[in-house]
Amino acid sequence: MRLLQKVLTFFSLVLNGLLRQYLFVVACLIVLLALFSVVETRLEALAAEGSEAEAERARQATLEELGETQMVHVQGGTFRMGCTAEQGECYFAEKPVHEVQVSDFEIGQYEVTQEVWEAVMGENPSDFDGCPECPVENVSWEDVQVFLEELKARLGKEYRLPTEAEWEYAARGGRQSQGYKYAGSDNRDAVAWHDGNSGDKTHRVGEKRPNELGLYDMSGNVWEWVADCWHDSYEGAPSDGGAWASGECSRRVLRGGSWFIDPWYLRSANRVGYPAGDRHYVIGVRLARTLTP
Repeated sequence: MRLLQKVLTFFSLVLNGLLRQYLFVVACLIVLLALFSVVETRLEALAAEGSEAEAERARQATLEELGETQMVHVQGGTFRMGCTAEQGECYFAEKPVHEVQVSDFEIGQYEVTQEVWEAVMGENPSDFDGCPECPVENVSWEDVQVFLEELKARLGKEYRLPTEAEWEYAARGGRQSQGYKYAGSDNRDAVAWHDGNSGDKTHRVGEKRPNELGLYDMSGNVWEWVADCWHDSYEGAPSDGGAWASGECSRRVLRGGSWFIDPWYLRSANRVGYPAGDRHYVIGVRLARTLTP
């Protein structure tokens, strides 16, 4: 009996020892797994930070390229704004023809692209998304004001919408104007995407021929917001090239026509009013910048 008790005691001690070793091993494994999980999470975070940093560098490079190479200097001058002879049939909002003096300024060579908008705002509102080099669309005049503030914060430079007079002066070719009906040609298909050739969509900026100043898509592709409040005629319009800051300011002026519309609207003098808070897949934007002495 004593022998049996000794044997049982011995096995009990052995089993207790093994159990303690087993529990120790299990505890070590749990600690190792926890450490591995922490390390894995940290590595994933570092990788994500690296990817985001790389993406941020790419976004900044896109915006710096915009400021350095995609703004065109427009030499100021005097021009006749509105329904001039080469424009053909016009409507009342384009009259009376009046003389305007425009100062030097800069304007975007291209319409603002989806890539640029997303680099600034972190999102792409366009209906025709997935095309970084296509113009951003589906943006309101009010959206553009937020975009301009964000762009200033990113680049430390002041950008703005062109005034209506600046826009038309640039569309007509400024001092290099050849008196074309559309921006850069009397042949609309050479310079513009419209309802007869667009295939019911926007297109990459810069695919058509530029105008006399090297500006692309001033006619067609997407309508472009300008700074001015809407008036249904030019009676009392500014003659100094500045924005018309009074009037029906809940509506703002759109210029240039679009991929969706009859070519009559592509004319350099054509203008329409649209609610400042409304978005549409035919409406985009082009930037301007004031030149400092």
